[in-house]
Amino acid sequence: MSIDLAVLIAFANFAFVASITPGPNNLMVMASGAAFGMRATVPHIAGIALGFAVMLSAVVFGLGAILEQFPVLWAILKWGGVIWLCYLAWQLARPALFWRPTNDNALTDTTKGRPMTIIEAALFQWVNPKSWAMALAVTVAYADLATAAWQRAVSMSLVFVLIAPLCNAAWLVAGSALRSLLSDAVWGRLALLLMAALIVLSALLIVLDGRW
Repeated sequence: MSIDLAVLIAFANFAFVASITPGPNNLMVMASGAAFGMRATVPHIAGIALGFAVMLSAVVFGLGAILEQFPVLWAILKWGGVIWLCYLAWQLARPALFWRPTNDNALTDTTKGRPMTIIEAALFQWVNPKSWAMALAVTVAYADLATAAWQRAVSMSLVFVLIAPLCNAAWLVAGSALRSLLSDAVWGRLALLLMAALIVLSALLIVLDGRW
């Protein structure tokens, strides 16, 4: 495999910076850690890595060019993603919005909601504006990484699969540190509403993005 080591190192540095900075994924992981704990959020982190790796590989192999050539596909992806995100946000917010106090004023098992599954987190990458911006940018900026498309796809995907979960985990630890505050139902509701709000914000960014 002919890989330019200098470009690979530069790409790894970019992957770290892009993965550690605030964004929908990291903020949702932090909120999930606060609401559901570290172990329950691990599938969410795995889904982020899996979904973005598949998306990035698809873009390297020309998906971005195909979507540019057929704007109707962009429109389908855009509005399908917006509808799905709004549904997901509602599923998260509903337990908090319709919460009723119990004797100990805590969130009951039926009103706690649930963390995102690995599939949901993977699908979220396909409608996450930051993920699309990153995937489209790196395929152009680091095209010299390797000559063959499959080499670039494998290398870039592996780098993100190795780096992104570590960065997400830092946000998870921060969220888990807040979990002690969630003994009161108010904090639990706020965490769920925060996750829902971040998803709605992502949907709004999709709607406002001229490309989409």
